[in-house]
Amino acid sequence: MILIGITGNAGSGKTTAARVFEKHGFYVIDADKVVHKLLESQEVKDFIRWEFGVEYAEDRKKLSRLLFENPHLMDIYEKFIRRKVIQALEEEIKRAPSDMIVIDAALIHEYGLEYMFDKLITIVADRERMIERLMKRGYSREHAEKILERQIPQEEKARRSDIVIENNGTIEELQKKVEQVIRQILS
Repeated sequence: MILIGITGNAGSGKTTAARVFEKHGFYVIDADKVVHKLLESQEVKDFIRWEFGVEYAEDRKKLSRLLFENPHLMDIYEKFIRRKVIQALEEEIKRAPSDMIVIDAALIHEYGLEYMFDKLITIVADRERMIERLMKRGYSREHAEKILERQIPQEEKARRSDIVIENNGTIEELQKKVEQVIRQILS
């Protein structure tokens, strides 16, 4: 089995990179989807209702705004959810229909998961470009900046990774860079 981690800060292009791996036969586990599934579980909804209020258990965007505007609440949330995310990722890996697996996750370093991977790839981009990409997804500039501030700086992630891919160009340019990395990994 080969397990690849693709990380990078929000808006860096890690999901686009993961899709290229998928086209080349890798099974991709999207950590955001794993978290969204957890947020639908009764246990997590009950925790959110108890800690933050009923309205936050039913509205992910509202919960996100609350947590990013209140770092002490984010700490409470992350302390609770981290173990559940790790367990869910481990279960996804066990169920993977392929022995070539990619995990697309922004918080690999934040959660201390570097040990899991055979290769760790960080996608980096200029901060302003990441903010623009987040704003295209519907975030305000202020919220996008708070998301990036909460994450380990991408320079640190890059330093702690095996491979770094710069993504300040087009999607096609990123795809070519990722395909080159895939050839390198599979050779």
